[in-house]
Amino acid sequence: LDLAAVSSYAAGLLADANAAEALATLGLVGKQTIWIPAAAMTSRTTNGAAPGTTESSSNKVMNKTLDFDTSTAEYAQFNIAMPKSWDEGTVPFQAFWTAASGSGTAIFSLAGVALSNDDAIDTAFGSAITVTDTLITALDIHVSPESAAVTIAGTPAVDDIVYFQVA
Repeated sequence: LDLAAVSSYAAGLLADANAAEALATLGLVGKQTIWIPAAAMTSRTTNGAAPGTTESSSNKVMNKTLDFDTSTAEYAQFNIAMPKSWDEGTVPFQAFWTAASGSGTAIFSLAGVALSNDDAIDTAFGSAITVTDTLITALDIHVSPESAAVTIAGTPAVDDIVYFQVA
């Protein structure tokens, strides 16, 4: 592999609208991620997760939280105008979470719907995909495994806004 040639080719691609896709095809760019914190989500009016704030005991580290019930499905939503580099395909997710106490597992789900110019907002989400993670230690950060692919409902296209629902 001639790295000088690859670098020159990659630099030439940066002016191209499909540069990220081309670089990924060459194996030069890895998976792209977007962090969506709980503070950027809106609890549903019906069966919404309770918004909260926590402060750690010694070092006073603050966190905005969404507190999901252990026995009832509760929901929060966020929306995002997807990056131009998105291929309008499926997306996986990981949950970053903690619990104040308890033991056992947590099951998170994500569903999405893409809306284009003049689409009705009241459109059904796609099928929810779940990921399960085990509580190791209360009040520690937990990172779930990556989920299977989430298929976005609607017909995803460039310049869509995608609404996601977490449960």
